[in-house]
Amino acid sequence: KYISDNENFSGISSRKISDELNIPYELLSKLLQRLVKQGIITSKQGKYGGYNMGISSDQLSILKIVHAVDESIQLTNCTFDEANEENCSRIDDCCIRTPFWNLQNKINQMFDQITLKELIN
Repeated sequence: KYISDNENFSGISSRKISDELNIPYELLSKLLQRLVKQGIITSKQGKYGGYNMGISSDQLSILKIVHAVDESIQLTNCTFDEANEENCSRIDDCCIRTPFWNLQNKINQMFDQITLKELIN
C-alpha cells in the first residue's frame, strides 16, 4: 500500500519504508525482493532509485501479492494439488477433504478478484 500511495514519486527507498512503517529492514528487504521478482514492484538502483509499482493497483490481485510473499493460502495440508499420505494419513478416505477443497477454491477465487486498489479504498 505504501508504495502504491507514493506512485507519483521517482521511487521510495527501502530504508524510508522501513523507518516510516517500523518494519525491520532485513525482513522488508526480503519481501521487496520477492515482490520485484514477481513483477509486482520495480526496483531502480542509484541516488534517485527506489521502489515503484510494477503493476497498477487496480490490476493487482491480493492473491498475486500473497503468492509473491508466501507460497499459498491453505486451510489444511490436504488442500493443495500434490497432497499425499505424508500430509495426512487419511487423505484417501477423508470425508471432509472435498468440502475443504471446495472452500479453498472459493477463498482463492475471492482473493483473486479483490484488487489492491479495492482493499486500500
